[in-house]
Amino acid sequence: MKKTLLIALAVILAIGVFFGCSKEEEPEPEPTTIEAATAEPTQEPEWEDVEEEYTPPENISPTTGLEGTTTEYKPLFVQIGNESHERPQQGLQDADIVYETLIEGTDTRFSAVFNDVLLKDDAPEEFIVGPVRSSRYYHQWLQSEWDAIYIHMGGPDTTGSWESDIYGNSGEHIKQRISGAGKGTAHSELFFKWRENKSVSDYAATDLIADLDVYNYEPQPLQQLNFYPPEEYEGKQEVKSVELPFLRHAGWVTYEYNNAANKLERSMKSSEGDVSAFTDLNTGEIIQVQNLIVQYTYVNIMPGDLGGRRKVDLVGSGRADFVINGKHIQGTWERADYSVATTYKDDMGEEITLVPGNTWIAVHPKDQSVVFNYADGTSYETPVDENTPQI
Repeated sequence: MKKTLLIALAVILAIGVFFGCSKEEEPEPEPTTIEAATAEPTQEPEWEDVEEEYTPPENISPTTGLEGTTTEYKPLFVQIGNESHERPQQGLQDADIVYETLIEGTDTRFSAVFNDVLLKDDAPEEFIVGPVRSSRYYHQWLQSEWDAIYIHMGGPDTTGSWESDIYGNSGEHIKQRISGAGKGTAHSELFFKWRENKSVSDYAATDLIADLDVYNYEPQPLQQLNFYPPEEYEGKQEVKSVELPFLRHAGWVTYEYNNAANKLERSMKSSEGDVSAFTDLNTGEIIQVQNLIVQYTYVNIMPGDLGGRRKVDLVGSGRADFVINGKHIQGTWERADYSVATTYKDDMGEEITLVPGNTWIAVHPKDQSVVFNYADGTSYETPVDENTPQI
């Protein structure tokens, strides 16, 4: 009995050992690795340079760009003499635009556009200009840019040339004249003596306020000079003076830059070197110019003209120099034909932006050098067009 019990116990024990040895050991759990997410770098927002659209002032003059003068446009275009015995002239300081061109010999003549002084709120009761002189055909092509009433004392009307006759093709666009002489005389009663001891035909004056009453049309100008947005022309040479010979000697016409006033002041130099201030009879003060344009072109004797008058090309293109804010900018001018305005561009092909104020335009022969003297003591002499016949 005891033996049987021992055998049973041994069997049970063997079975327990067998099953204990055959059981697989469970693997220890591996530690879970949690990888931290790598943060993406924060991207800075990209900002575009958005140029704000410039809004020019609303109440600006169409001829000077000045604020608070007038926005009305009823210009008068006046021929004013510039021979030595005609100086000082009356009223030029108040002209908005003044062209200077050669006439016969070596003299020049002014073509002046008046608008602001006549139409501003505090316009004078009368505004006298003089001496009013005769027209040339190219003056009328300048007038065509402004579509103004044209004021002059006659002009060549029997030249033998359809081109140089002021009643030829250069005059067909003119809507109204105030002319004191010649076959196209009109409103001659508006002229009077500029000097008591001289005749009206030699020294005429007129009151531009009274002349405005002649207007019977709405002028539509071709030209519209740019004044805004303001342009400083940084990096350009500052001018000390500009010397224009026209067909005389170096510095015959000189503009000196007045830095304090930010304007050019005009003087005249004799062949002996004597310099005299170029003044206005109304003020007795030297004439100041805000913007100067030198427009180089072909100037010679008109073929077939009986009086040996000038031929001045105003259609085509050529070099130009500008003095704006006292800075010298080189560039070009272009006028495709007489139905469009002259455009003025810098040497990068961008249209010139003027400073609000008056503008003088010297239509200068391209075979004569103009000298720009700079504030740093250097100077620049413009090239001469060798293909232009010498006069």
